[in-house]
Amino acid sequence: MRVKDSTYTLKGDELWIDTARRRGRSEGHLFVDDGVSAVSGASGDFDFDDHSGRLFNASAGYGDWRVHARSMVLDENRRLYYSGARFTSCDYVPPHYHFYASRVTVVPGKYMLGRNVVYFLGKVPLFYTPLLYKSLAKTHFLRFRLQPGYDHRNGAFLKSTLNTQHSEAWRSKLFLDYYSNEGFGSGGELIRRQGEDSRGILSAYHIRESREGDRRWAVNGDLYQAFASSFALQGHLQAMSDPRFNNDYSRASLLPVASYLSNSGALVYRLPQATARLSYNRQDNAVSTRTFVKSSEDTPRLEVQSVPLRLLGLPWLNTLSGFAVNNYDRSRGFTQNSVGGAWEVTRSFRLARGLSFTPRASYSETWYDWDNALTATTATVRDRDAAVGRYLAAGTLRLRSRAGDTDLTHTYARRLESDSFDLDAGAVDYGVEANLFALTHTYRPASSILARVGSGYDFRGYRDRAVGFHESLQPIQADLIFTPRPDFNLTLRNDYLLGTGNRNTVVNGTWGDELRTFVSAGVGYNRSEADRYYLNTEFGWTNSSGTLHLGGALRSSVRSPGGIDGLRAFYVFDREAQIVRRWHDFYTKLACRFRPGNVKEVSVRIEMKFGGYDSERQKVHDWESEWFPERRQGREERP
Repeated sequence: MRVKDSTYTLKGDELWIDTARRRGRSEGHLFVDDGVSAVSGASGDFDFDDHSGRLFNASAGYGDWRVHARSMVLDENRRLYYSGARFTSCDYVPPHYHFYASRVTVVPGKYMLGRNVVYFLGKVPLFYTPLLYKSLAKTHFLRFRLQPGYDHRNGAFLKSTLNTQHSEAWRSKLFLDYYSNEGFGSGGELIRRQGEDSRGILSAYHIRESREGDRRWAVNGDLYQAFASSFALQGHLQAMSDPRFNNDYSRASLLPVASYLSNSGALVYRLPQATARLSYNRQDNAVSTRTFVKSSEDTPRLEVQSVPLRLLGLPWLNTLSGFAVNNYDRSRGFTQNSVGGAWEVTRSFRLARGLSFTPRASYSETWYDWDNALTATTATVRDRDAAVGRYLAAGTLRLRSRAGDTDLTHTYARRLESDSFDLDAGAVDYGVEANLFALTHTYRPASSILARVGSGYDFRGYRDRAVGFHESLQPIQADLIFTPRPDFNLTLRNDYLLGTGNRNTVVNGTWGDELRTFVSAGVGYNRSEADRYYLNTEFGWTNSSGTLHLGGALRSSVRSPGGIDGLRAFYVFDREAQIVRRWHDFYTKLACRFRPGNVKEVSVRIEMKFGGYDSERQKVHDWESEWFPERRQGREERP
């Protein structure tokens, strides 16, 4: 039997209808569809006036969720109240997991709220929560993750993460952690991304350590927000209690020990012919393992620059720029105000087929309110207001042929005396700030090969010392990139200086798909540690179904006081390993990490998916890796 109204439909094996009271009941199967939701039950009753009703042994579905309850009440506002409800998003029968709640309130298309909720894995109860909220919006997802483990410094720990997508643009994470040695830590993240012109993140974490009572914390943020087509707001926030915070509480960070903090903000205004930028910048350097000290600060800096312009019908392109800044520098010890402007002209000439010449010239003038005069030739340093001019002339000759592109560039820059147009010839550097000849050759015989080599010679001289050939000759820098296939790449970079030798060498190669099965290896050398080579290896293996992944990394060093022939003292200082298993409704990960700085950590990550979730559609890690490179390709999700 079917009863149909303008807003609802009732179906039942048998229906008893009281026309006087406008009520109906069924002792058999009953199905109610009000256009917003549909519920079935073993029996029930219904009020035709206010469209309310009650069902027993009720069942319903909302998106990915299935609900079975002892009873259900539908009110006149189309809200549903379930008693003794079991609900799950697992589509297996029986489900891998389910929740049991004494009461569940459902507002179709908006949310589901459970009270006195117990989580069951199979038939085993695992945890209780007084409330459980789940949005029923199409773009919403909710994920809860537990990560137990042991850390040599912090003791046994349990990390929990609640990951929520509130809309297409907004996401949030809440962290609540417990460390047996240090107590409770908490934090969170708020992320927004509405296209390329509206994106940002704010993250924070705090813990008061039990053993010493120290407050350890970190706050990070980034912002880019465009307004219409002319204005844009940019910001970068980085603050933490001490340089070693990441090493103790954000182990996945690529910078375990922060050597500096960088903070900035800017308002950009774009016009058809110019761009103006008002900004604030500050950098703090680490001076110990516990302290940062301000190194430099601009409060604020105003910059204006034009697009390349043609003036008076001349063929040269002209660029006008200006700035004003209040700048503090720790090496100077005081805040200096300065204002400047510059005019640059350039033009490109085609001399022959494959041969071009691009000259460039500029003049700038900068006024300083407090300046150590650069023209002082005696021990007396004159501190005063001063305007200093500079001019520059440069030219690049480019030859393009089948053998590659060759650039010959010469740059010459001179400084004038303060408040004068005379050359600053009395200074230690004779007033010559640049006199550099540079040669660069780039060769690309195929799309899979790119080779580049370059060097130069500095012709500057100084009053207080003689400059030899080896000091004037610039390092020879060579790069080679080889990518014969999408799943293989090899990179080589070397920095060599005559008379000194190799200053820096990096070799790195990767084979395979970093999302599935791959091997990556690299070797690095830096002259600052001349007796040591560093080796880095990473690997990953994923089975054909993508449900099992093994990964690891080894970072080691080899001592070699006498070059390659004297290699010895192999030392592995950083070791990481992980096993990842993706289940139907869960994500599990066993990971261990050992490295200097008292980092000896073993953890288990258990993530439960509440509702359907398409990681490719959401592109979560594409959002976050812009600010947290360690989260690239989904490797990490939180501190």
